[in-house]
Amino acid sequence: MSSGRAPLSKIHQVLAERAEARLSDAALRLLVEQTGEALVLMDAMGTVLVFNSEAGRQFRIPMPERLERGGLPGCDWVRADNMSVSLEVSPLTRALMGEPVREERWGLRRPDGTVVVLRGSVFPVSPDGSLKPSGVLLRAREELLPRLDAARGAKLLAEAGALLGAELETEAQMEPLLRLLVPTLADAGVLFLGSSGESVRAVAAVHAEPERHVSLVEMLCRYPPDSLDPRGLPALFLTGRTERTAELSEEHQVALARDAEHARLLLSLGLSSYLGVPLVARGRIIGALVLYRTDGAPGFGDEDERLAEELSRRTALSLDNARLLREAREAVRLRDEFLGIASHELKTPLTPLHLKVQLLQRQVELLALNGKPVSAERVSETLEVVQRQVRKLTSLVDNLLDVSRITAGRLKLELEEMDLASVAAEILYRFAPSAAQLHCSLELHAPVPVLGRWDRLRLEQVVTNLLSNALKYGAGKPVRMSVEADGRTARLTVEDGGIGISARDLPRIFERFERAVSDRHYGGLGLGLYITRQIVEAFGGTVKATSELGAGSTFVLELPRGDIPEEWLSVAGAPEPSP
Repeated sequence: MSSGRAPLSKIHQVLAERAEARLSDAALRLLVEQTGEALVLMDAMGTVLVFNSEAGRQFRIPMPERLERGGLPGCDWVRADNMSVSLEVSPLTRALMGEPVREERWGLRRPDGTVVVLRGSVFPVSPDGSLKPSGVLLRAREELLPRLDAARGAKLLAEAGALLGAELETEAQMEPLLRLLVPTLADAGVLFLGSSGESVRAVAAVHAEPERHVSLVEMLCRYPPDSLDPRGLPALFLTGRTERTAELSEEHQVALARDAEHARLLLSLGLSSYLGVPLVARGRIIGALVLYRTDGAPGFGDEDERLAEELSRRTALSLDNARLLREAREAVRLRDEFLGIASHELKTPLTPLHLKVQLLQRQVELLALNGKPVSAERVSETLEVVQRQVRKLTSLVDNLLDVSRITAGRLKLELEEMDLASVAAEILYRFAPSAAQLHCSLELHAPVPVLGRWDRLRLEQVVTNLLSNALKYGAGKPVRMSVEADGRTARLTVEDGGIGISARDLPRIFERFERAVSDRHYGGLGLGLYITRQIVEAFGGTVKATSELGAGSTFVLELPRGDIPEEWLSVAGAPEPSP
């Protein structure tokens, strides 16, 4: 029996030893991975036996199979006190030669171009006690130094000031500012422009690592800031206060993502801490500077925050000054253009007026010398021309005065009860002679009165501007006007079959001094539609245009009918609504 139990006991012993060995190996691997230091074990031939994940993170390379001449693939050993000077002998090579390297500082330039300072030791490994080591063990940790001291902070502000002092013509010039901050103050940064209630856009983005920079730009292109998404930047734009997150966890980043792909791109950037500073100019938020640190770097401190806020203040002031400069230049351009057009438009009626008066004066003098009476018909004809040109001048001057009143906020309305259909019919009657000369037919569809409370003079001015605009650009084509009521809203529509307006020009035709055509072929100051919109908005209404080149234009005016009796909403003779 004993001989049978002996082999069984031996098997149990072997199994136990193997289990113990496996547990020891597992425990060793766990310890190697859990340590906060980079651990590299290699034999004398350069074969890598141990390369933990912290080594991969610090050196930013995958586990190599071999190390040649004590060098890490793609990395350069440099001096810690002068990163531009390479080490003559790497610490791994020294240990392979039998020299223990204890607690030294080295610089390491990684494959992505970034430089890190390491503090660590390299020990020769000689299990049999021989002088010639059979391998070496390196343990190292990244030395986290303060990003900026007072002197470097002052230098950064000086360099940023010189950069911002240059005239910022385009937003694209903001990227050099970010490159001052990355990696000096942060590992990544994004500059956003926009304000609360408006679309926010990223105008510059930089990451210290080239591969991650590509991912950052791709993410911003595919997932631009959403002003309606409360998880993103809008909070920063609404509060106007600096935000700082010391630890940006993966869970927090995933919660900010819009979908799985967004989360993947966000996590690939290696972000670990966050600092967001609003750009405030003249009490208005115009953008934000967002900075990140990566891969376990220390979070932003109070000094970092103060420096970022000062940079943001200078950036906001520079951007706002650039905006004001552009607006001033545009205002000067519009003024010069307007003065040229106004001079031409004012001179146009003055020239025939002057000629007619001068001709009449000569005729009167000649007839007086011959003792003949002045022809009443000739005088009447001349005076008719004079009156027509005076009306044109009066209209031009009135438009200029209206613009002045609107700009100063002195446009007053005197409301009274009236019928929009009757006003439209009266204006149409006044334009009948002009329409006949232009070979335009006028049509009015206003089957029932549309009553409301408006300023008659201003309402006539609005209808006049819309109708004259249709006749000017729709010469030779029918012009149709319709008036209808929709509950407490009055609607007037003017259609022409003229030259039309391009989609590019349509949004700006209601702006001051703007026109969609050449002033050489179509006169005017470019104020009629601007004044129309201002008056309509003073009534609380809207005026819109739709058009297509070569197919005419349609202007739709909608006005609230004001505080009117209920019985005015249903007028006798009005057509029944269609089923």
